[in-house]
Amino acid sequence: MTDPHAAPAAPTAHTSDGVLRGTRTDGTAALFAGIPFAAPPVGPLRLRPPRPPTPWEGVREATQFPAGPAQRSTDGLGGGDGPGGKETSEDCLYLNVWTPDPDGRRPVLVWIFGGGFELGTASPPSTDGAALSRLTGAVVVAPNYRVGALGWLHPAGPDAEQWADSANLGLQDQTAALHWVRDNIAAFGGDPDNITVAGNSAGAFSIGALLARPAARGTFHKAILHSGSIGRLYPPDLAAGLTENLLAEVGAENLSELQAAPLDRIITAQHAVTEQDFGVRNLPGGRAWGLVHDGTVITEDPAEAIAAGAAAGIPLLIGANRDEFRTFQYMYGNESYHHPADEQALLAEMELAGVQHPRDLLTAYRAHHQPPHPPTERLTDQPTEKLTEQSDEQSVELSDLRTLFLTDAVYRRRAIRLARIQTAAGGSAHTYLFSAEPLGPPYGAFHGCELLYAFDQLGSLQIDTPANRAVRDTLTGAWSAFLTHAAPGWPAYTPDHAPSTRQIGANPPFIDEPPPYLSPW
Repeated sequence: MTDPHAAPAAPTAHTSDGVLRGTRTDGTAALFAGIPFAAPPVGPLRLRPPRPPTPWEGVREATQFPAGPAQRSTDGLGGGDGPGGKETSEDCLYLNVWTPDPDGRRPVLVWIFGGGFELGTASPPSTDGAALSRLTGAVVVAPNYRVGALGWLHPAGPDAEQWADSANLGLQDQTAALHWVRDNIAAFGGDPDNITVAGNSAGAFSIGALLARPAARGTFHKAILHSGSIGRLYPPDLAAGLTENLLAEVGAENLSELQAAPLDRIITAQHAVTEQDFGVRNLPGGRAWGLVHDGTVITEDPAEAIAAGAAAGIPLLIGANRDEFRTFQYMYGNESYHHPADEQALLAEMELAGVQHPRDLLTAYRAHHQPPHPPTERLTDQPTEKLTEQSDEQSVELSDLRTLFLTDAVYRRRAIRLARIQTAAGGSAHTYLFSAEPLGPPYGAFHGCELLYAFDQLGSLQIDTPANRAVRDTLTGAWSAFLTHAAPGWPAYTPDHAPSTRQIGANPPFIDEPPPYLSPW
């Protein structure tokens, strides 16, 4: 006779590589952690495309979260070995599955984490799939992928031809994970015919490329892109120059020597050779790790491919935060590079971004925005040699204006451009602007703040108020509806009709995006 008081048996799942045993988390909900979806990219497989994992016999325990991908530790973005103090490793190609019921058949959400293509992990606390699964009712899968030079290096140097298929390795990792999900998710209670790929920041920009990648076709059916879309694509000559700088910094003559170089030397060098100004790295001519139009893995500019209908059959939900660049203004406020030397320097940056009438745009920003400043000590308490002759007040104003401009240039306008070309190609796109201020007006709706709601971190941050819970439920409710019905609960984006971008966390509930005052662009 079965003991009614006995703990439920540990759940198991039969995959194409072997049997897994996970853990019960709450009722019928279960976690399967640290599942290999590719062979460890170490030794001779460093800087090589992902290979299939080695099958196992018997039952493999899937109860421990995997290390995050190898990356640098920073005071501002993480602690210990990586974000949140979590262990990191080159042996990182594993994924986690959170399922409400392993015997069900639920929508699947594959979460691609962000982190500027240099940081991040698929494991808690950075990625809380348990909360996301509970709030959306979906089976949530979060894969790791290689970051920094190990994931986004463009082959260059004297032996580059031998490494031609090693471009955009992070994107190849993501594609391999999506294939694994399509082939195995039914064993975890997921519906293989209803898979949505979702992500924020670098994860969302990656999805913009996955939408146009033939190798990823058929592995997902819908996409949610938050704080990332299209437009962050480096040309191969610029990316090759970055790789050559990396080789020199590491002291390697070619990629074969880089494959054998000490990991810590690569991690240190990959940061030293990139542009540190987050605005500059996201505008034409910027230098950082990320998606490269290499011609082998990314054969066509994703924007052009989507405009030609490559994603017409994939409904899109596209979001951005109202004050995206407030994050970087705060984090790097003590650095001179976030402060334009003068107004002319800011106008030149606007022109570089394609603004037709930069002075008119600057006037429009001044007329329509009086942004609250992040803590002044982070903005103005700088060494004297880093300040120009302008007053602190002028410096703060120019910094605020640059923050407004970069928010639009890198995130909001690109999001709407994706919606427009998807719609023009015959596809479906819904848009929203996230405007909640979880840490108050000085920080606004900063880059990444939506994760405080999606991962239900309100209690741990002591902001678990009725208003914030309502924002959480609106955001995750929209995601849940989109996962199930391909519609979040409001009309699709229509650029030539009434306001159709949903605003979450502020009024009015629907707005024009981009705002009409940006017409000088």
